[in-house]
Amino acid sequence: MKAQEAREKFEIAVERQDEEIRLDESVLLIAAESNSGIKVQNYLDILDSLAEKYHASINCESSLGTSASGLSEFIHGTEGFSGNVTNYYAPENSYLNHVIDVRQGIPISLALIHICLGKRLDMPVRGVNFPGHFLVRYGFEERIIVDPFSGRTLSEADCATLLNQLAGPRAIIQPDYLETATNRSILIRVLDNLKQIFWKNKAWDESKACIERQLLLLPDQSEFNIQLGAIYEMKGQIPLAQDTYTRVLQECEDEQLTKVAGKRLLAMGSANRTIH
Repeated sequence: MKAQEAREKFEIAVERQDEEIRLDESVLLIAAESNSGIKVQNYLDILDSLAEKYHASINCESSLGTSASGLSEFIHGTEGFSGNVTNYYAPENSYLNHVIDVRQGIPISLALIHICLGKRLDMPVRGVNFPGHFLVRYGFEERIIVDPFSGRTLSEADCATLLNQLAGPRAIIQPDYLETATNRSILIRVLDNLKQIFWKNKAWDESKACIERQLLLLPDQSEFNIQLGAIYEMKGQIPLAQDTYTRVLQECEDEQLTKVAGKRLLAMGSANRTIH
């Protein structure tokens, strides 16, 4: 699949209502845009096979708690999925096909294994946009939190400790930190992880591709347009940068973002540019 075809398929995939977006397909299409050799259906079939393998190994009348621990043990024990601690910031850790192939990834990509198998098994498994470390939640009323990086079940006290490790000893856990994530927010976070890696490495074309797909997910997010304008500046495409910042000034209601856009226009010698 060529990059343009992957982008077009991704655009179609995320046009759906949030609950109808197929996370497995969408994340694989993100990977396919960077690697034309990926056959998306092959990896969807592998996920189907993993779900069938787990289902065949369990007592179908097991309780939610047993099912949650059982699926996590299957993923991390039987199938050997684990966190990549030696090469954490490699972009491949965000590509679901690579995670399936090597059985290693980062929290959000490993969480996708939980979520995608849970969906196939009709188990309530959802992502959790915990600050700095993506988690998964099993159940509806009774919440069971799992760290997909280690496979460990976490109490709320464990989550508070994790937050302190990530954000400092004064950080206080908030109730919304453990709320389930929408499909769009998961895809945004996958792309954001990739964008940060590419940006740090000054891989501007790859960064731009991430931003463009984030804008397909959230077209009205002016923050992404500010970043896009910065990419155009880095690439020396000044007219495109000016047009992008001007659009932010025209359409954005966030005072901080409009200030940034205005400053960038001034810095490019656009102080006299007419805004209609």
